[in-house]
Amino acid sequence: MFLLFTLLYLTTNIKAQTISSKNTLGTNFTIKSEILKEDRQIQICVPESYEETDKKFPVLYILDGQRLFPFGVSLLKSFTQFRQTPEFIIVGITNKYPNRFGHFIDDEKKFLHFIEQEVIPFVDTSFRTSKERILFGWEYGGSFVIQTMMDRPNLFDAYLVASPFPLTHKITEIDNFLSEKSSFDKTLYFSVSPNENQVNIGTEKLDSILKLKAHKTFNWSYKKLINEEHRSTPYSTLYSGIKHFYHYFPELQFNTLDEFINAGGLDHVYEYYQKRSLKYGFSKALTDWTMFSLTRTAIRANDYKQFDALVNEFNKTEFISRIKVNRACSIAEFYLKNKHYNTSKKIFTLLAEKHPNSERPLKGLGDSYKALQDDSSASIYYRKAEKLSENKSN
Repeated sequence: MFLLFTLLYLTTNIKAQTISSKNTLGTNFTIKSEILKEDRQIQICVPESYEETDKKFPVLYILDGQRLFPFGVSLLKSFTQFRQTPEFIIVGITNKYPNRFGHFIDDEKKFLHFIEQEVIPFVDTSFRTSKERILFGWEYGGSFVIQTMMDRPNLFDAYLVASPFPLTHKITEIDNFLSEKSSFDKTLYFSVSPNENQVNIGTEKLDSILKLKAHKTFNWSYKKLINEEHRSTPYSTLYSGIKHFYHYFPELQFNTLDEFINAGGLDHVYEYYQKRSLKYGFSKALTDWTMFSLTRTAIRANDYKQFDALVNEFNKTEFISRIKVNRACSIAEFYLKNKHYNTSKKIFTLLAEKHPNSERPLKGLGDSYKALQDDSSASIYYRKAEKLSENKSN
């Protein structure tokens, strides 16, 4: 009996401490479509800041929302958390099998009218939209997106396409479309896995004709997704396509020093920030993160010449005094490593004054004075660092 009551108590207590709720990614809406003569469901997710501001947001329209809408929501959260893109509204347009194939092929004109005349007006009147729109589609939906670009070239600002099929029968129409466009400033991003056989035939033809006919204002890109398969291409494409469209939004950084040099060095960096300012209204000045990350690439490459040139260029803005203390210390430590002891001492002194509760600048000052053969001063700063460490421990 004792064991029974104990189990009952524990079970009740666990239930009392457990709270469940619905896990929702947005809101479902049903549109009574006069064009399609049926009820159609769309899913909408707004950015986290939507209720806190009165600004307007771009809209990403995702075909096959029943499958891909949750991934779009995940990307929104990731991109905005790491400031890779502006915030945007996501609209998932549901297409159930087997009607999906008919909407994207036989009735593509009708389905486009449904999006243009019923879905977009509903979204624009119900939410604060900036009129900047992106359309994404996969497979038959990808072929539909390319057809939409030709039929309504100004309806969307970016057309993102994964594994478009069927496509070969559209090549002549695409050729004519490009020939008629003296300028076209939209974005087309399309990709495919090399193992998609018939899909590859269409995308290769599209790539060839774009190389010959696309106007220089047309921002297009074709990617081959080596490690993907037909079912996985929409995920890589949506991720990379959004980043491609918002290319100038994030703060610029490079993975390696060679990557920085091959891109054009500082001329490329300053040009990037000029374009970033024009497109998004940011300052033309390089951000502290870009200046530090570029300096860090030189440290990682152990290239003192490039490192010193970058620090001297960037420190015209006194960026070392603004960045986090550990990042600034890494700069001073690289000077110390390369036997520029007076420079390291100068930077560590600045940091010790600005960050009196940090041990690392004090330890760096001790190392700098020791390298300068001033053991007395070195001991003073070593003791200060040790005392600060002890105080923190206590």
